[in-house]
Amino acid sequence: MAHFPQPHSRTRSPRVRIPNHESISFNLGATQVSARLRKLSLTGGLAEFEGNLDEVSLAEVVLNTASGQVTALVEFLQSPTKGISRSRPFRFIALDDHDYARLSATLLAMRRQGLEE
Repeated sequence: MAHFPQPHSRTRSPRVRIPNHESISFNLGATQVSARLRKLSLTGGLAEFEGNLDEVSLAEVVLNTASGQVTALVEFLQSPTKGISRSRPFRFIALDDHDYARLSATLLAMRRQGLEE
């Protein structure tokens, strides 16, 4: 069964900062693009790309976490800064139940390590 994260407008999902700038891989159809993960939550994250990212809206992402590999469908959001930015926020659109459980366990462990924002 797929999991479709629904943001709650009154409650913000806890974010964690990624201290080692872990590598993250996005599948943009015919193109595979690597980036550095900067922030992560149960509802999405922030990735920094080597160069500018074309205007794409959907991608498949693969995260290697301490709890195992997480694969999900994501939607890219508008960059929080004006002009050209290599950082792009994204939100999770769909995750498998097992991927959601691995993501949740990883985020819980990171918050216990004091990495919460």
